Amino acid sequence: MKQEWKPDELRATSEEIRGAVMPKSITPEMVGGTLVGLVDAVGEIVDVLGEIPREHVKVRVNTLDAEGHTAQSTEATVYVDIFTTKGYPAVNLPRKELTVNEEGLVEFDVPHGFQFAVFAKHPGLSASFQWVHTAAVDNRQTIVLWCVPIGVWWMGAIFHGGEEDRDWGDEPYRPTPFLFDHYTSDWDEIEERANADLRQDENFMDYYTYGIMVATADTCFMIASNSFSKETMVWCNSRAYGMYIPGMEHINNHTETGRYAGDYTEAQNRARADMDGNMNTAKILGAVSGALAAEWVGSVVYDYTENRWLPSAGQMYLIWLNRAAINSLMQEAMAADPDTWVYALLPYQNDKGQWQNPNGHTEYWWTSTVFDDYCSWVVDYDGYIRYDLRRNTYYVRAVSAFHFEY
Repeated sequence: MKQEWKPDELRATSEEIRGAVMPKSITPEMVGGTLVGLVDAVGEIVDVLGEIPREHVKVRVNTLDAEGHTAQSTEATVYVDIFTTKGYPAVNLPRKELTVNEEGLVEFDVPHGFQFAVFAKHPGLSASFQWVHTAAVDNRQTIVLWCVPIGVWWMGAIFHGGEEDRDWGDEPYRPTPFLFDHYTSDWDEIEERANADLRQDENFMDYYTYGIMVATADTCFMIASNSFSKETMVWCNSRAYGMYIPGMEHINNHTETGRYAGDYTEAQNRARADMDGNMNTAKILGAVSGALAAEWVGSVVYDYTENRWLPSAGQMYLIWLNRAAINSLMQEAMAADPDTWVYALLPYQNDKGQWQNPNGHTEYWWTSTVFDDYCSWVVDYDGYIRYDLRRNTYYVRAVSAFHFEY
């Protein structure tokens, strides 16, 4: 049946509604009622969907000196990045800076399914390795970060063992890193270093060597064996070409606006300042299928305690800057044990200033620092950070970090 249209009644009803939702003055009672309603609404959502689970994370920062003495830091700052590149919306939270407490610890929560990257800095020592994890449990075993003397080192882990009631836990061994300015696998030399850190009722049980460490105030990473691609490869295949990676900054001179727009030198300097290779690689692999240079890093067979990633432009530039010390350690290791240590030497200059490449070809190395949606920055054999549209095949040098807690 057709309803009769009554404009006067509808107009009156409209005025009543308008008067209710747009009061001339807002009273405390009104605000209180609104807040109660919002709280009740959120409670209903939680009842239906459940609380968003979070992982509680503890990070401890340890320090190591050149003589092998260890300590818990009380001065370190821990940097935390929480992000996700999968699904929508993508999230890239601002970096947190947390100061450790008197026990060298910081604590924070991460929603399940999100990834988080952590590293530490300690005054007068190097930054620690950068680790990337995915929040998936209620509580995780404490993440241990080490800050060590700045330099280029031969590195491994010393394993201490002792009585079952020792104060550092129930694990059968207590691992700590060791550093030397030369290659060594000499038991007596490593044992002497281990004795500096022995606790009561402990003994030097064993050691394991990992490779070459580059440690600066801003970053720390390893160059492990078999970390160089024997063939060139493109940055990405057609599947990933022109794709944007959520949460990845584009560092270049043609997509910027403002003060530095068009300034290629400034773009190079910003690329050199990027030390987040592990986090960059995690974002690339999480968002893109067909990022060949980054995927190659994950395809290399390596030790189960090791985490490999594509170095950032800053980390790759540090490898180039320290090439003489790195090559020296590579040569020492390969001469002592060529079956274990397989390295590709870095290009160097002879006494006439001519570039020599021991691998027989001119090298350009991909990095995980994104130039734009088509490629990343590369570092040339002569240390020049660049992007050249005429070239699309480069080599890859992976870098690594190692766990010291098992």
